[in-house]
Amino acid sequence: MSVLRLILSGLAAVLVAAAAGVAWGQASVEQQAPVRIEADQLSADRATGLYEARGNVRIEQGELTLLADEVKYNPATGDAWVPGPVTVSDAEGTLAGEDLEINLETGVGRLARGRFFLAERQLYVEGEQIERLSAQRYRLGVGSFTTCEGESPDWQFRARDLEVTLGGFARGSHARFYLKDLPLFYFPYFLYPAKTERESGLLMPRYGYSDRRGWELSLAYYQVIARNQDATLYLDYLTDLGLGKGVEYRYLFDAQEGEAKLYHVNGFNEEADAFLVEWRNDGQLPGEVRLGADVRYVSERDYFDRFGEVAGEYNLDKTESKIFLSRAWGKNNLGGQVKYLKDLYGTNDETLQRLPQVRFAASPRRFGETPLFYGFDGDYDYFWRQEGTKGQRLSLRPTLAAPFQVGGLLEISPEVAFRQRFYTVSGEEEDFSQKGQVEFTTRVSSALARVYGVAGRSVRRIQHVLAPEVAYEYIPQTDQERLPQFDAEDRIGPAHRLRYSLTNRLTALIQPADGAAFYHEFVYFRLSQDYDFRESAGDPLNPRDNLRPFSDVRAELLVRPTRWLSLDMDGRYALQMRDSKTSGFTDLRTALGINDGRGNGLSLGYHYLRDDLEYLDATLSTALLRPLYAQILYRHDLVTARTLETVYDLEYRSQCWSLFLTLHDRPEETRYLVSFALTGVGRVGKYGGVFGGAQ
Repeated sequence: MSVLRLILSGLAAVLVAAAAGVAWGQASVEQQAPVRIEADQLSADRATGLYEARGNVRIEQGELTLLADEVKYNPATGDAWVPGPVTVSDAEGTLAGEDLEINLETGVGRLARGRFFLAERQLYVEGEQIERLSAQRYRLGVGSFTTCEGESPDWQFRARDLEVTLGGFARGSHARFYLKDLPLFYFPYFLYPAKTERESGLLMPRYGYSDRRGWELSLAYYQVIARNQDATLYLDYLTDLGLGKGVEYRYLFDAQEGEAKLYHVNGFNEEADAFLVEWRNDGQLPGEVRLGADVRYVSERDYFDRFGEVAGEYNLDKTESKIFLSRAWGKNNLGGQVKYLKDLYGTNDETLQRLPQVRFAASPRRFGETPLFYGFDGDYDYFWRQEGTKGQRLSLRPTLAAPFQVGGLLEISPEVAFRQRFYTVSGEEEDFSQKGQVEFTTRVSSALARVYGVAGRSVRRIQHVLAPEVAYEYIPQTDQERLPQFDAEDRIGPAHRLRYSLTNRLTALIQPADGAAFYHEFVYFRLSQDYDFRESAGDPLNPRDNLRPFSDVRAELLVRPTRWLSLDMDGRYALQMRDSKTSGFTDLRTALGINDGRGNGLSLGYHYLRDDLEYLDATLSTALLRPLYAQILYRHDLVTARTLETVYDLEYRSQCWSLFLTLHDRPEETRYLVSFALTGVGRVGKYGGVFGGAQ
C-alpha cells in the first residue's frame, strides 16, 4: 500500500474545512494551519471536476483529524461527500456517522446514522439522520441525548423534533426519560443546556424531613447574568415553618470580588418572620483603597439553631458584621471599619459596638544614620450601645528600637514604647486622658541549621533548624482606676516577665524519579513558656499562697511525614499546682488525618479545656465500596457522656448520575435528606436558609 504525504493549500484545505464545518462550524481557509493528507490514492477528474481521496484517508490539521474510506469534493458547486463511515474529532469533541453530505458555501448538510460528542459538556447526541442547519444548529427528526457513555447508557432522553444549538440548549417535544431501557417520565416539551460555559437553568431539587422544620422541599434556579456575574434563586417549602425565599448573587469585576445573600422565611415563629443577610467583598477602589466586607446578620436569635447544618453554625452565639477600608503607602497603613455585633442569646441593647474603628500604623524605619528605628501605632474607637455608657478613645503609641546582631548568631531587638490614651464619655465633661504608660521589651533570637545527607529513594537531604528565642517584657504599675472601661485595652496591667521558646524544623529535599525536586517540611515542634518575676517575688508582710511564676508549657506539633498522613497538636500543660488544682493539661487540641487521595480517609480529633469542655470528633470516608461512597461524622461529649452529633452521608455514583442520602442526628434535631444529580445539571446542596448555597 502506498502512502502519500502532501502539504496542500487547495484541495486538502477545502476537505478539512468540510470536515471542520460538519462538526463545529466553518473555518476560514486562509487562516487554517498546514494540512496533511494520508491516503492510498489522491486524484482529480478533469471531466467531472471532482477531487477525490481514496483508501484509508486520514486528514490532519492542527488538533482536527478526519478518518474515512473516501472523500470527494466539487469546487464548482461547493459540495463535498464522504460516502461510507466517517469520523471527525478535535479537542472539542467527536462526530461520527455514515454518508456525509455538506455544501461548504451554505454550511448546510446531513449525516446518516450519526452521533456527535461535545467533550466539555460530556454530551452525546444520536439520531438516524442529523441535519446541519448552520454552524451551531443541528436538527434530528428522532434522536436521543445523554451524558453517559456506552451503547446502553445509564440515562437518556429520547425525543422527537430534537434541535441542538451548541452554546445554547437542546430542546424537543414528546420526550421520555429512560434509566437504562426503562422509561420513567414523559415530558411534552423539554429544554436541556448544551453550552460549553456556565448555563442558566433549574438545579435538581432536594427533599428531606426534619423534626424541627417538618417535610422539606428545596428548589433552586441558577441564572447566568454575565461572564462575571451569576445568581441562584431559592424556593423552600417547610411544612412546620412556612415558605423560604432567597437569592445569592456572585460577582467578579476588575477590582472587586464577592457575593451577597438574602433569605427570608415566613412563619418562623409565632411572633415574626425571619431573614438573613450576608455580604462578603474584597477589592480595590480608586486611589489604591482596599474595600472589604464580611457581613452576617439575622433578625431572629434562634435562626442558626433552626437552619444550621454543622457545628459552628447551629451553635453560634453571636454574629459579626464588618465593613472596612484601608490604604497603604510605603511603610504606612491607614484603615478604618465599622463593626456590629449581635448577641444571639442575651439582650443586644448593652452590646458594645465600634462605630467606627480607625487604625494607623507606621512600620519601623531608620532614624537618620543612627542605629535607631522609630515607629508608630495609633487607633481611634467610638463605642456605642443602646443602653449603657458610650464614649470615644484615642490611643497613641510611638516606639523606638535599636536592633543589632552579635557575631552573626544572635539578633537582639530592644524596644521602648510610650502609650498615651485620651477619652471622652457621653454625659460627662471630665477629662479622662491618662498621663502615659511606658512599655519596654527586648527580644533575643537565633537560628542554627545543619544539613544531613540521606541515601533514600527520593529523599536526598534533610535540614534541621533549631531556633531559640527569649523575650523580656516590662510594664510598670500605673493607676488606671479613673479611666472608663469599655474593653480589655482600658486596663493594661503591669508586667514583668520572661518569655522563652525553642522551635525545631525538619525539612526534606525530595527528588522524585519523574519530577522536579521540591522541599517538604515534615516536622514543626515548638515549646514555649513564660516566667513572671512578679509572681516569684512574694511579699513577706503579705504572703500569698500558691505563687505560680511559671506559666503553662505550650507545645505545638505539626507532623507531615507523607502527603496522606498528618498529625497536629496544640496543648498547654500546667507544671505547678494552683487554686487547689493538680498539674496536667489545661488546654489540648489534637487532630490526626489519613487520606489516600482516592476517597478514603480518616480524621480523629480530641478537644479539651479544663473546667469547660472535653469531646471527641471523628470523620470516616470510604470509596472502597464503589460505586457507593460513604462518610460518617461523629462528635461525642466526654463530660456528659452524650453524643453531640452523628451524620451519615451516602452517595451512589454512577458514570453520569448520583443519588445522595443523608441522616443528620443531634439531640435537638433529626433530619433526613435525599437529592439526585445528573451530570451536566447541578443539584441543590443546601437549603437556601443556610450557608453554602448550591453545589
